[in-house]
Amino acid sequence: MSARQYTEEDIKLFDEIKNGRKFDVDEELPPLYKKALKNLLWMQHDSEYSGALGYAPWIEKAPTMQEKVIVAQIVKDEMRHASVLYRLLEGLGEDVMTHIEGSELGWKNPEDKAQIGFQRLKKDYRVNIFYYGINFWEDFILFNFLMDRAAGHQLEDTLDSSYLPWKKGIEGIYKEEIMHLAHGDKWIKILAASDKKDFLQERLNIWWPRVMNVFGSTSGRSNDLYVNLGLKKRNNQMVRDAFVKEVQDMCDQAGLILPEYKEEEQPTRQ
Repeated sequence: MSARQYTEEDIKLFDEIKNGRKFDVDEELPPLYKKALKNLLWMQHDSEYSGALGYAPWIEKAPTMQEKVIVAQIVKDEMRHASVLYRLLEGLGEDVMTHIEGSELGWKNPEDKAQIGFQRLKKDYRVNIFYYGINFWEDFILFNFLMDRAAGHQLEDTLDSSYLPWKKGIEGIYKEEIMHLAHGDKWIKILAASDKKDFLQERLNIWWPRVMNVFGSTSGRSNDLYVNLGLKKRNNQMVRDAFVKEVQDMCDQAGLILPEYKEEEQPTRQ
């Protein structure tokens, strides 16, 4: 939505939020605000839920007993995150359980090296990186290292959300995501210093464009609306730049090569 499509009422709302207006539970929400809020909550709910299902097989397949316990905790965390969003959505009048029962949130693309760009493959709201299967331990670690880091950067923007129930819920989620990426950081160093380094690099080459697509197209305008509504603080480019710099620094330390990402080559949304 471009600025010229906003109504005078919308502009007034943006100004009020910029000046500190917040919304609490059971408070009537302006239609534009409510629609944008629900879009973000649904996307996070389905991503957390689908992520937990994708991680779950690695409780059994993790390389050590200690790692099985850690993976089980991560699965528990992700499903708890989904439950937080479940309650928020229910509070906004959404029938979340019917959606879960009618969706295929456990579905994964069977093609190991598939690259679908910005495409949607199922009728749910997950970020589309959760369509990809986690087929190797290195994939699990890269998911912690990359996706949990990307999620941390994006969740950081909601720590001062104008929707107070979400702000409260995000605080615990953010702390746990930081723990997950710390697990990835630890294992990236271990794998990069082992005979698995070449395979780790191969998998990094596959996962890098997938995680970069999480930030959306640089030509997209929906993020500007979220900023105006106080649901985010930075635009996608700012968040992406901070994320890439952090990953580049860590790859340099581990002796890994960060692949080039070309947004213009990514398939468009369906």
